Amino acid sequence: MRAAFLTALALAGGAEALTMAYPHSTTVIHERASDWAGAERQGIEVQGDSLILAPGASAGILTGQVLKVTPFDELVPSWNARTPGAGSVTVEVRAQTGAGWSRWFSFGTWRSGEGRSSLNGQKDAAGQVLTDTLRLNAKASAYQYRVTLRGAGTAVRLLAFTTSDRARRADGLGQPGHRATWGKIVNVPQRSQMLYPGGGEVWCSPTSVSMILAQHGVNVTVPQAAAGTFDRAYGGTGNWPFNTAYAGALGLRAFVTRLPNLAEAERYTAAGLPLAVSLGWKKGELPGAPIPSSDGHLMVLVGFDTQGNPVVNDPAAPTDVGVRRTYPRAAFERQWLTHSGGLSYVIAPPGTQGP
Repeated sequence: MRAAFLTALALAGGAEALTMAYPHSTTVIHERASDWAGAERQGIEVQGDSLILAPGASAGILTGQVLKVTPFDELVPSWNARTPGAGSVTVEVRAQTGAGWSRWFSFGTWRSGEGRSSLNGQKDAAGQVLTDTLRLNAKASAYQYRVTLRGAGTAVRLLAFTTSDRARRADGLGQPGHRATWGKIVNVPQRSQMLYPGGGEVWCSPTSVSMILAQHGVNVTVPQAAAGTFDRAYGGTGNWPFNTAYAGALGLRAFVTRLPNLAEAERYTAAGLPLAVSLGWKKGELPGAPIPSSDGHLMVLVGFDTQGNPVVNDPAAPTDVGVRRTYPRAAFERQWLTHSGGLSYVIAPPGTQGP
């Protein structure tokens, strides 16, 4: 298993984008003026490193160039945007398989105010959107995105796209860890989701986000984070890009990625960057968990003990004081990779140097 690397991904027209490439996934991040070069713009301008509406425009569309990556059959987007008032943002993607280009798939309408919603019912011969994930029926080798901005003051400062090969999601299982990173724990405030009647039991994702935000000095309550990530169509708060978009709207740099193993995650926590990670397990598969099983649960990876076992803030604990847990490394890594392919939220202040 080769280590991750950052590279400049060559695009049509010679532009470059920051890329995190792993054996099973690729994350491309557009957040600089040069990343938007060559894109088709209608009613949109680039101001500094952000996309904004052109003077007099109430809406605008930017269509990016074709991005060629390692073959994939899943794609999860993420974005950081400012949407004052009634402003909103929509991100769409189409994929190129051997059969040609798919339709444009939408990831709904994002706004900081009420009314944000994914879009149900998108399915054709190429694949389908499952709330926040484009799942294809055949491998694709390229994709293209377009983003729509609506409303005065709306701006986008980051777009990220994580592509992955479902069949290879557990290829990195058992990679030896970096012992120099063991014994380092990030001091992330502990918060339980279970203290809030009327929905708290399913608030694992916004609770995890609220903990990381607090670690970075942005203090929002768990109910505030739940309200700020609620997806009307999904009927809950577990939409992955909506959670990172919420952190982005509060001034953080936040995106979704898929890491290949805990050895790679160690590099983040050693750099002081906790990760929100998505696991699923059946009874007995995650020893020490506060709930016996889960079809999908977010928790915050805060570091590793001196033996290399992951230390987490698990919001499913019944009290704040019981949130800090240590899980067996092999079991944790297996349930993380086989369930979500190592899905993680990376949330940090802008300009933070990551691994």
